[in-house]
Amino acid sequence: MTKEGLGKISEDIENHSDEGKAPKNLCVHELKRRLKDKQKKENVNIAIILFTMIFIISFLLLLVY
Repeated sequence: MTKEGLGKISEDIENHSDEGKAPKNLCVHELKRRLKDKQKKENVNIAIILFTMIFIISFLLLLVY
């Protein structure tokens, strides 16, 4: 859990609350859940990129061999 992630989510909430809607008070659990969801998506993207790179490198090594 990073302070940057929590700070960014808090800033987003503050920015969107200025749109004339009643401000929403989110608890820490909600912020943690959003941060975990975001990190999970980032980890999936990193894993896909990693496996793609491994596949491409192994294919090129097989061609060279």
